[in-house]
Order: sequence, then structure tokens, then C-alpha cells
Amino acid sequence: TGDEERRSEGVSEVAKECQDAARKHSVELLSQCVEQHGQRLMTYMLRNDVLPRALKLLNQRDKPLVLCALRLLRQCIGANDQHCNKYIVKKDLFAGVIGLLKQHLHRNNLINSAIIELFEFLRTKNIKPLIKYLVEQYRSVYENIDYVETFKQLIVRYEQNEEYEKDEANGKVSPEASHQGWGAA
Repeated sequence: TGDEERRSEGVSEVAKECQDAARKHSVELLSQCVEQHGQRLMTYMLRNDVLPRALKLLNQRDKPLVLCALRLLRQCIGANDQHCNKYIVKKDLFAGVIGLLKQHLHRNNLINSAIIELFEFLRTKNIKPLIKYLVEQYRSVYENIDYVETFKQLIVRYEQNEEYEKDEANGKVSPEASHQGWGAA
């Protein structure tokens, strides 16, 4: 019976590895499709709740699988789709990313670097709805992180955007400037 148990454990371990590999390839394929087919695929993904399902993989122990899920989120944000950004905010899809950030806060590893790059991308592209959501919802998690400037700069970008919106509402911004925003910093 001991041999049978070891064989069954080995089979279940192999099955889990195959399942993880299939998940990884599926998410990688989705990332490539978002990059190549942007709008059509984004519409499908939003209608069928694909992104929240894929982001559940952020809780896996397999780091390549976690990185694939982060890459998919990055690709979706990079598609610059307003509906997707609203969807991300509405469904609080960064909750898993923030959980990962907390887990890997003081580790110098690939997951931490991928999260920092994601935040840096949001800041440099000035994706206002997501910046507003992240700062208002999760500021307390990352405002004291000082080993990189990304998070402090994200808060500064949020404050600039808020100031700009107030000025625009008060008529202190010219019509030409209202189309340009703050640009990339």
C-alpha cells in the first residue's frame, strides 16, 4: 500500500504540474491576443469576466503563473481601453496585486519588480482613473515604501491630476491645455 500511495501522489503531482502549465499557456495566449487584437478581445473579456478569473492566479504558489497573470493585467491596461479601466476599478481587480505587493514588500525578486513596473507604467502613461483608484483605495499600503520612488511619484501624479481637475472646473485651464493633461513625467 505504501508503493500505491507514492504512485498516486506522483500522479497527482504530475497532474497539478500539467494543470499549472495549461493555465500558464492560456494566460500567455490571452496576453498575446490582447496585444494583437485589442478592442475585440477586450470586449469579450469584459463580457465574460475573464480578467477576474485570470487574476485569481495571483494567489498561486507557482511564480511563473503569477507573473503571467500580472503580464495579462499589464497588457489590458496597456490597451488603453476606458471600459477596461472602469471595469478594473469597479471589480477592484488590483486587490490581488496589492496583496502580492504586501507579501513581496521587502524581497528583491521578479514578482516585486513586475509590480513596481506595473505601477510605474500607470504613472508614466498617466492613466488617471486607475491612479485615482489606487491612491484613494490603497495609499496606506505603499505610501511609506521608500526603496523605490515609484509609489511616492504615483501619489504626486495623483495630486497633480486632482489639482488640474480643480483648476479645470474653476476655468483656470485653457482649452488647449485641457486636451494635453499633465503628460508623462
